[in-house]
Amino acid sequence: MLEQMVQKICRAERVTADDVLAMRQAYYGDGKISEAEAASLFEINDVCERQDAAWPVFFVEALTDFTVHQMQPHGYVSEDNARWLVKLIGADGKVKHTSELELLINVLEQAKSAPDALAAFTLDQVKQAVMSGKGPLRSGRQLKSGVVDVADVELLRRILYAYAGGDNVSITMAEAEVLFDINDATSGKDNHPAWADLFAKAIANHLMYKTNHHSVDRATALRREEWLNDNQPSVTDFVSSMVASLRSIYAAVTLSETTSQAARRRAYQATLDESEKITAAECQWLIERINRDGEISDAERAALLFVKQEAVDIAPALQPLFDKVA
Repeated sequence: MLEQMVQKICRAERVTADDVLAMRQAYYGDGKISEAEAASLFEINDVCERQDAAWPVFFVEALTDFTVHQMQPHGYVSEDNARWLVKLIGADGKVKHTSELELLINVLEQAKSAPDALAAFTLDQVKQAVMSGKGPLRSGRQLKSGVVDVADVELLRRILYAYAGGDNVSITMAEAEVLFDINDATSGKDNHPAWADLFAKAIANHLMYKTNHHSVDRATALRREEWLNDNQPSVTDFVSSMVASLRSIYAAVTLSETTSQAARRRAYQATLDESEKITAAECQWLIERINRDGEISDAERAALLFVKQEAVDIAPALQPLFDKVA
């Protein structure tokens, strides 16, 4: 019966509200979705260009439930499950519909843990859209290829936030590499000022915050501050405001504490200080990434300024770049 329903919908090349209601009843009739049933949802999504508004909601909900809560291990996305999901979304490495991107983001939000590669793949979808200036992620907007606009920044921020659950308090190497790829591809273009803000905070977070320090985790580091109300924030202004914000948050949690809490804080601060040291290996990675295109962009300059101001200890190899942005 379910197979016949899927075939009928695909022949019509349209999915209606009544279809969605019927599918909800059929797919959840026994309390779970099979792998074949999950794959059929992708088939409907690919074939049916005409979709009732209820369809994307059901598509994301059902496939998130299957991927995160029904596939083993429950609550987690394994390497194999991530590959299964990416293969169904796009054999050519590209998402075809905005609903598929929403699915990826929702899976990252719901899972207790997911492979770094899944977050990087999701970010890469935005990179491809930015570089080409077209695709389902940029539909309906006035676009220039190779330019990061404010909607792109917010989409990237959503993805980075989505992967912030569990122990993912710092930006991973895979995520940082994709962000650098976007920056290299759009350097010197008319990017929205919010891009430099997001890029600098994300790269600084990757280098400096390796421990579960809640006052400066990725969610704090990546918040928008006031840039939506300021179309031309300077690099110096945003770095100063970020530093002041992080320090005020840390001060607030130390105003009232017991002796034992103070001891735990001091021990925790020692661990944090160690994480905020920029090692020789980290410096070498940063140098190679910044020098890859032979120039220092505004976003890279912002990241360097923040790291210089906040890092506890920095390997000497980074000094030549600091001298260039001083």
